[in-house]
Amino acid sequence: MATTRTISPAPEGQLIRGFGLWGLAALILNGIIGAGIFALPGSVAQFAGSWAPLVILGVGLAFLPVVLLFAALAGLFDETGGPIIYVREAFGLTAGFQAGWVQCLATTAASAANANVLADYVLRLAPAGWSGALAHGAVVLAAIGLAFAVNLLEVRNSDRWIKLISVAKLLPLFLLAGLALPAVAYGPALLPASEWSLAQAILLSVYAFTGFEGALCLGGEAHDPQRDFPRALVGVFLATVALYSALAWGYVAIAYAPGAADKASLLTMATVLAGAIGAGVIVCTAVMSILGNVITTPMNTSRRLLALEQIGTLPRWFGVIHPGSGIPRNAVVFTYAVALLLAMSGGFAVLAVLSVAARLVVYLACAAALPVVRRRRGLPVSAGMTVTVAAALAICLLLIAQSDLKAWASLAAAVAIGFVIKWIAAQAIAPEGAAAG
Repeated sequence: MATTRTISPAPEGQLIRGFGLWGLAALILNGIIGAGIFALPGSVAQFAGSWAPLVILGVGLAFLPVVLLFAALAGLFDETGGPIIYVREAFGLTAGFQAGWVQCLATTAASAANANVLADYVLRLAPAGWSGALAHGAVVLAAIGLAFAVNLLEVRNSDRWIKLISVAKLLPLFLLAGLALPAVAYGPALLPASEWSLAQAILLSVYAFTGFEGALCLGGEAHDPQRDFPRALVGVFLATVALYSALAWGYVAIAYAPGAADKASLLTMATVLAGAIGAGVIVCTAVMSILGNVITTPMNTSRRLLALEQIGTLPRWFGVIHPGSGIPRNAVVFTYAVALLLAMSGGFAVLAVLSVAARLVVYLACAAALPVVRRRRGLPVSAGMTVTVAAALAICLLLIAQSDLKAWASLAAAVAIGFVIKWIAAQAIAPEGAAAG
């Protein structure tokens, strides 16, 4: 039987705590707001008609118990890893590893997919001659290269970049929602769905609200994660719910046409409100938004790899932290190499399918972990917390029941691969432990 080495606290001590409250808020924001919002209003309206804003608002509020339980968990930890360390403390090393592994796989594939979406938007602004696979590949390579460079910066510098990108993409979205207010206040006519399906509308809305948990992986690089993460998480999520609902109300009041498939609904809305200038601004905003997601999601993934190394389930190479920048460079390089491979090959489609399913399973595990962790630490579990956990569990189970069978087949394959990687890592780590002994 392989022995697990004793993990030195040195790698954690070398991380630089450079993210304050607003930096954490920007990380959470970029985890939620990526490419989805630019198609969300039209996609949900296709299945819910003029009821789309209420569906989006309802899903956001229904998801609040899940966010609250993550906020409660974040207030108990200050290490790198987020859900990995939450689940590990409650249910053991293997459960913690699998929570981190499926997240790494799903989010890296999602980043690759978003890099391709970013290229689609950039090429809308390019001259007529810029088209085809070569131009698309060049944009993907440039986007991932820029995101990779930002991830190698010392934490305080990357914090500034992420805040700047957050402001740059939020201002036009709030402006667009504001310009639509008169039409919303006037009261839009009730329009039917192109194909009524409340279940589809709900699942699309859920996808748009996921990703908030990613930033929690950077607990070891926050000034005061136990204080700042809960505030940033709840505040950013509620603001996102309000923004998404406002944009959806504006879209159905101004630009929704039953029967027309609109995959760039905010672009359509901006064109109606401000013509070519509005369209150009929204395309630039989409590029900035997706770029922020392509930067922050792999940042979170690299910290998951670091956390998995620190609990002894990945080789030590993943946990090496650069002494000057305080960045786990090997984990960053590995994450972006995989993301680039997936993005350039187009072979990420199956992994993208399991993204929501993987997240729901992690949400479910974290909901079950909260009362276990509190009891093990001798902390009370209040009636309000019990209700919140029960509501979160019910929401996750309900959404899991709606998921596609292909997602579960992909997730099962990912879990099986995870067990193989964990076994290989254990064999590699065992000689180190024996030598140290």
